Amino acid sequence: MGNRVYIETWGCQMNLHQSEGIAGTLERAGFVPTDSLADADVVLFNTCAVRQKAEEKVYGRIGAVAEEKRTRPLCFGLGGCVPPVRGEWLLSRFPTVDFLFGTSDLDALPGLIAAAQRGEGRVAHLPRRAKRGASLYRRRSPVTAMVTITEGCSMGCSYCVVPRARGPLESRPPEQVLAEVEGLAEGGWKEVLLLGQNVNSYGRDRPEYGDFAALLTRVARTGIPRVRFTTSHPRDLSPNVLEAIADHANVCKHLHLACQSGSDRILTAMNRGYTRAEFLEIVRRARDVVGPINVTTDLIVGYPGESEADFAATIDLAREARFGSLFAAKYSPRPGTASARLRDDVPEATKAARLEELLDLARTISLEENRRRIGETVDVLVEGPTRGEAWYGRADDHRTVVLSGDVRVGDLVPVRIDGASAAALSGQACPAATQPRA
Repeated sequence: MGNRVYIETWGCQMNLHQSEGIAGTLERAGFVPTDSLADADVVLFNTCAVRQKAEEKVYGRIGAVAEEKRTRPLCFGLGGCVPPVRGEWLLSRFPTVDFLFGTSDLDALPGLIAAAQRGEGRVAHLPRRAKRGASLYRRRSPVTAMVTITEGCSMGCSYCVVPRARGPLESRPPEQVLAEVEGLAEGGWKEVLLLGQNVNSYGRDRPEYGDFAALLTRVARTGIPRVRFTTSHPRDLSPNVLEAIADHANVCKHLHLACQSGSDRILTAMNRGYTRAEFLEIVRRARDVVGPINVTTDLIVGYPGESEADFAATIDLAREARFGSLFAAKYSPRPGTASARLRDDVPEATKAARLEELLDLARTISLEENRRRIGETVDVLVEGPTRGEAWYGRADDHRTVVLSGDVRVGDLVPVRIDGASAAALSGQACPAATQPRA
């Protein structure tokens, strides 16, 4: 059997970064990446278990692999967050799957593939947490590099399957993080994105590492042009983190602060550890300390027991906080979580209607906030070409900007904003940034 490998990824940036690690590990072992399932000898799915819909999409895609297997030899591994949650049931449910792997011990993948290709039997390799090797990443972006600073989570939110899928919080030694960032800067990357299920928890398990504010400061001092981070839990957001954002020009003025609900009753049921008023005070304080900052969030509609009044409180929260954008989803029970023991009593049609109302409001607010930027000049990191003759990139505050001008991928250029939609700003790169190149 050949060595062409196809990787398909669902879920968050942690999963996207893990797929970079999978690709790098296999490339080092002699595998050749392909972007086509039809051309692959090995297919790996890196899955997401956060919501039922994401899990169901994976199961639907397994059928495409089964069709390929009917016509030619093919090795298929199912990995990521679903296997640690569902376990060996997946092997009995899907005969197409040759082996399972989880969210750690990527170094085992070449051996798992080789064993499957030799027909040595179907296995589930699901260590709770393996010792981390020296990862080599096949990075997808030439501009932004993702850097993991924590794995897992110990917050105990009632609806969240992450602790079961990825284990408890484990912080990465700061020297490893800094060495990786310094190497990326030397390699030409302009931006690093620090990753964790909750970056604000960094160091809680290892006090000798310091806290997240200290790590963020040290990363900023490497001199890499831009530093981002995600995701932040409101309960752990210290004033020192806000001061680190304000004090360093290369730390982006963007804060993704997952709220999940505007109702105190639902927040208590979710075990989030803060009230609506406390969340709004954090948002106010962020804007006072940092100045203009784009606050974005996650919200869930239809949590068990959510009443019309509870949902109205979420709508009011969105109006008051005026998020630059938000990610919203319908609640779905996840196996092994505390909320899965509750009756999922909000009708699906009600969930759908609430989701649409919330998203409509979010689009309205995003458009209003984006229009306020018209006439400003913002620094944009160019990420790539659009389908037309323009380019796209990100402003310092994470807003997408579509721009025209003589620029290249990786350029950091001032752009005069002359248009806005709910999804993006648009403008022209300033003349000083568009001089012809020798």
